[in-house]
Amino acid sequence: QTIEIHTGPGNTIKIFGTCPGKTYPISKKFHTLEHLRDLTHLRSRTNIFGAISRIRDSMCYASHYFFHHKGFIHVATPILTASDCEGAREQFQVTTLLDGAKQVPANLPLNKKKTAIEYKKDFFGAPTYLAVSGQLQAEVYACSMCDVYTFGPTFRAENSFTSRHLAEFWMLEPEMAFADLMDAAQLAEEYLKFCIQYVLKNN
Repeated sequence: QTIEIHTGPGNTIKIFGTCPGKTYPISKKFHTLEHLRDLTHLRSRTNIFGAISRIRDSMCYASHYFFHHKGFIHVATPILTASDCEGAREQFQVTTLLDGAKQVPANLPLNKKKTAIEYKKDFFGAPTYLAVSGQLQAEVYACSMCDVYTFGPTFRAENSFTSRHLAEFWMLEPEMAFADLMDAAQLAEEYLKFCIQYVLKNN
């Protein structure tokens, strides 16, 4: 680019200081994702995070556009839940009983047998977790509103550090009433083709 900053007539730019190139943590050289993970306030300035953000923005817009034009209704499902949608018990638990304590508090409420935590005294009155999926709620909506989809953050407490496992990610889950496996497969294929074409065209 030929112009970094363009000012109008009568406007001035006052320089308060220069950027110390030798100590600035982001340079023109390649940085690993592990290094950028510790620079959350600066990593959006790198090419890779800029590209990821633009592509993700396009994917989100394309997803909503696709399903709206297919007649689907977007529903917001809870992030906090007492259910384990997939039954794997790999959930992050949410509680107010610890209240930021670094060790187990002496006044932690226990049941009468002193064998388990008394969650009736917790904020929600029951064990509560971060949602692993919005599928259960989407199925309920689909039974009353026909075709719906949910698109939001989900959380998995899997003790794995491979590239195939994430602790937090956004998941899109469509639910169709009166549909079979072929209907679901066709929808998935159309959706993927549409999103890929949209991203390639707009980035």
